[in-house]
Parts: sequence; structure tokens; C-alpha cells
Amino acid sequence: MLAKELREMSAKDLQSHAQELRGEVTQLNMKRYAHRLDKSSDLVTAKRNLARVLTVIRENKEKSPAAAGGAN
Repeated sequence: MLAKELREMSAKDLQSHAQELRGEVTQLNMKRYAHRLDKSSDLVTAKRNLARVLTVIRENKEKSPAAAGGAN
């Protein structure tokens, strides 16, 4: 999913998507340690997608106090 699409999602949707991706990364890590991972690139892709989601969540948190007059 592109960052542009992620920025259009609500905070609740982003949190649930991050949880799903954390589970996926965990499953892929377990497969890797059990030598059952078919494509190692799947793990890299999942980690990058999780990082994208977490970045958008952080951007939204930084943006909301500034928009609400949080700057003193």
C-alpha cells in the first residue's frame, strides 16, 4: 500500500492495519527460523509496509497538536 493511500485512512484503521502487519512479520520470522520461508523478500516487504504505516501514524500525531493550537 502506498503512503498516499495510508494518509487517507483514519487513525483507527491505521492502528488495526499496523496490528495485522505486526502479526504478519511475526509469522514470517517464525517461518524463517524454522527454515520454511519460501521467499525472504516477503519478510522485507512486510517490515517496510509496517514502517510505512507507523510513519503515517507518527506524522498524524505530530500534525494534530499543531493543528489544534498546541504551539505555545
